[in-house]
Amino acid sequence: MRESCNPRHKLGGFDPLETDGKLILPFLSSPAVLHLCRSTLHYVLRTLGTWLVTFVFHVPLQGVRLSTFFARLALYIIFLWPAMLCGLIYWAFAGKDIFSVSYKDKGSFRHTVDIYLPSSTAKARLGETAKTPVLILVAGGAFILGHKGYVTMLCRALRRAGILCIAVDYRYWPQTNIDGMVDDVEHAISWSFKNCSQYGGDPKRIALLGLSSGAHVAGLLLTRRAAVRPGSKTSWSTSDLVGFIGLGGIYELHSRFMAHLHNKGIDFFLQRLVLGDTQSLRESRSPSILLRRDGSRLGKHLPPVLLVHGTGDKIVPTEQSEVFCNELTKSGVRARLLFHKGQGHNDPVIHSPLMSNHETVQAIILSIHEWTSKSSGNKVSEALLKSSVPDTCKACLADLPTWPRTPEAVIHIARLLTPF
Repeated sequence: MRESCNPRHKLGGFDPLETDGKLILPFLSSPAVLHLCRSTLHYVLRTLGTWLVTFVFHVPLQGVRLSTFFARLALYIIFLWPAMLCGLIYWAFAGKDIFSVSYKDKGSFRHTVDIYLPSSTAKARLGETAKTPVLILVAGGAFILGHKGYVTMLCRALRRAGILCIAVDYRYWPQTNIDGMVDDVEHAISWSFKNCSQYGGDPKRIALLGLSSGAHVAGLLLTRRAAVRPGSKTSWSTSDLVGFIGLGGIYELHSRFMAHLHNKGIDFFLQRLVLGDTQSLRESRSPSILLRRDGSRLGKHLPPVLLVHGTGDKIVPTEQSEVFCNELTKSGVRARLLFHKGQGHNDPVIHSPLMSNHETVQAIILSIHEWTSKSSGNKVSEALLKSSVPDTCKACLADLPTWPRTPEAVIHIARLLTPF
């Protein structure tokens, strides 16, 4: 028999022709497919909306924030330039017994240290042949703009107390990432242990100091180094250091800190480039988190710690030092945190030296004395830092610089201008 001239072929069990002759695909009318279409449309519209908000509002807003940030920084530099010029002249021309030495074979111009020998008065007080304590200083600079010259005025005061200062220069982003910075500082410390005795330093009395992002690099190096198994072939270990000092340091790269920087004009995009593009990577670069995860093991190998933070710090919240100190204490490390009321991020290396205010310098000197004194048991006591000064330190503190004397009103204006 002949088939019907009106073939109604089955397509997947459905009849493709309706009674009105229109071709349909019935599965498109199913609830699941309709929900998928609505979800896709919603996602597309939301994405377009996000991009619209980003380019219409976010980018200009970040541009205003970043412009304001750099405008304040420019005004700050111009305002304090006559005073800061003193430090530049001292570093480049006037300072005696300052040597620049390369610490890495075939390294770049960044792989150098400045060595500040103790002053002549300190040598006369201690004796020409006496070995002096050594302080390795790691400058900050937001992981991007740092230089060993930043700590010149701080070293100027410390050398008057008879401390051999070694200021480390190292590569910054985009020359390298944070891990590369840690590697550079590790080489500088290794060089210092091997060579400080040539300049009158005592390799058994070496302390490490980090400032801002430099405190992060130094703190990360110590926590990673503390994880090295005993007996491993290394040129130095964390227990070889008498102590660590962190000034206004960054110790945890969490989302709150990144949001804080973002609101200052440092966009998330740039932060991910510098700090790490994933949360897990940033956590692996955070000393506080490393201690939180394995503090019972790491704390056994870490030296005593002094943390100093100004309550007026605009760029690094005091929470950074508070949490790090807490993690150190829970890990069994002898740690102490000092808050300097009203002081900002730049005070230890710029404002305080310009006023000959040696509050931070005194804390550093007394801590090093305590850590290296055989009778102290390496414990930084509250009485020592606040009021009681040992007789052996009184002469050191009395010899600290009394010039320049920038008026406090000028520094107050500078603190208002600076974005840090």
